[in-house]
Amino acid sequence: MCGSKNKISKLGLLLISSCSLASAIIGLGNSKAAAQLTIQSTGTLSGTIQLPSFNPNFNNRITRVDTDSNGTYMRNIGTKQNPNFVPVYTSNYVKVQTRADGSLGYYVDFRGIPVISLDGVLSSPALSGGQLEPYKYQGIIPDTKFQGVVQDEFGLTKAFYTGVVTDPKTGQQYQGTFEVNGQGPRYSDRNGGESPTVFDFKSDLPGKPTVTSLKMTNSPLVRLTIKVPADAKPIVSNPTPVVNNPTPSPSPVVSNPTPPSPSPVVSNPTPSPSPVVSNPTPSPSPVVSN
Repeated sequence: MCGSKNKISKLGLLLISSCSLASAIIGLGNSKAAAQLTIQSTGTLSGTIQLPSFNPNFNNRITRVDTDSNGTYMRNIGTKQNPNFVPVYTSNYVKVQTRADGSLGYYVDFRGIPVISLDGVLSSPALSGGQLEPYKYQGIIPDTKFQGVVQDEFGLTKAFYTGVVTDPKTGQQYQGTFEVNGQGPRYSDRNGGESPTVFDFKSDLPGKPTVTSLKMTNSPLVRLTIKVPADAKPIVSNPTPVVNNPTPSPSPVVSNPTPPSPSPVVSNPTPSPSPVVSNPTPSPSPVVSN
């Protein structure tokens, strides 16, 4: 009997453990279901970027750019099949190294630069009806519209957009404030000059940036990531009410019986010919002899 109780107790413990595990799995599933949605799009940025007043120096990332022996970087604005190299930047700090094949290579090192904008404007096919929300950069500089870094490409590292975002995959729209980040084209891309890079700020080492601000006008963002929080408010469109018009009953079909027998045809017999009265030759008048 005691053995039976132990078995029952173990069975109950096993059931409780199984239920707990199932609850944990369900909870994990709910947690994933409530995770934020990430929307990928493109966009453009406008506004003046500047070095933060309390940290106008480089960040810790180095961009190494291959150059010629004079320290000049050439960008190909053509194609691989039909290249067209144009000079972009010449540095006084060119370095040389020996490659694995024994040839000499020339390069210039640039430091990345943190930047902020107080008048930034963000446009994107996925965003509408809103604008960038101002915030305090590192809790110090108020009215910051976005922050970023200038290096081998322009990086939009942080901004907040208040308005409407549309998921391009589903068409679902959400309203609220959304954190965004993104990046511009790389310095070596054909359109690399359309977005700020280290060349614009002249941050080649060991020098310091000689440019402290730069105006952006519709600078492209080849990638824009929009984070939609789990509690974002979806916009529910009011569909036009559908009136169910039942199919009208067809008009009753009146069966036409066989038409009535045709009216009797009265045959007109050939009329009897009128009697022919023969006029016999009249008898001659009697001759009276005197």
